Amino acid sequence: MTGQRKIFAASGWKKWLVGDFTLRRLACSLIEVYLCILGWAWLFSDRIAFQPPEPTYAEGDGVYRIATPNGEHIAVLGLTNAAASQVVLYAHGNAEDIGCVRETLEPYRAAGFEIYTFDYRGYGLSDGSPSTRKAYEDLDTLYRHLVEQKGIPPARLILHGRSLGAAVVLHVASRRPAAGVIVESAFLTAFRARTQIPVSPFDKMRNDREIRRLNCPVLVIHGEDDQTIPTWQGKRLYALAREPKSAYWAPQADHDDVLVSNEAEYWRQLRQFAASAGALSRPQNRP
Repeated sequence: MTGQRKIFAASGWKKWLVGDFTLRRLACSLIEVYLCILGWAWLFSDRIAFQPPEPTYAEGDGVYRIATPNGEHIAVLGLTNAAASQVVLYAHGNAEDIGCVRETLEPYRAAGFEIYTFDYRGYGLSDGSPSTRKAYEDLDTLYRHLVEQKGIPPARLILHGRSLGAAVVLHVASRRPAAGVIVESAFLTAFRARTQIPVSPFDKMRNDREIRRLNCPVLVIHGEDDQTIPTWQGKRLYALAREPKSAYWAPQADHDDVLVSNEAEYWRQLRQFAASAGALSRPQNRP
């Protein structure tokens, strides 16, 4: 009898904790797991999206710092060119900082542009910790610095964002006037950068929405062999963008080697886009 009581007690606890198996209970359990995953994704998405490396540069040689609205400072690199008619504002990708991209950006100056880039908070010599909201604010801080402090008209500004930086650029450019926008190796949304298919009723970094709000020329660049963000996501963004728009689908290029896969064609595409963006006169972005 003692053994039977133990078996009954064990089965009773199991029934109370797990319950009888039914399709309804299975469905409820799957929904609960799904909601837990969504909650985890929302809470920790910034930690996944922002992965700053150890700083690869020092202050000076064109690097200086400017204050954000809350008093924290972000690092800025200015590659000045007194003869430039257009100024490029560049937002880099996830696991890189100013030092990582400087060599990539020097050809911009050699091609006749003036260029500024920055580090998100928590990257390089920038204060604080990174987040989606702060990254938007960081780019907007530099945008206002160029327009208000350096006197650069928005009609001379081209905003160029790569990968994560493309999401930051699209958010700001859909709210601020600019001569043109370049989005390189961009994803549709933050979650779909990982899942490919829509799995959530909410999402972050909605590039699919922001690009539709632009009212300036757009150039979409994407590697045809991108294994991180499939090319179809870039093509979908291109389809959503308004005219005037253009695209460069880099043959045999992966996520991080679009430039080096064919430097001559890459710079030809950028110069051609910049020339057309500078020549066009359009109403500015909607508020």
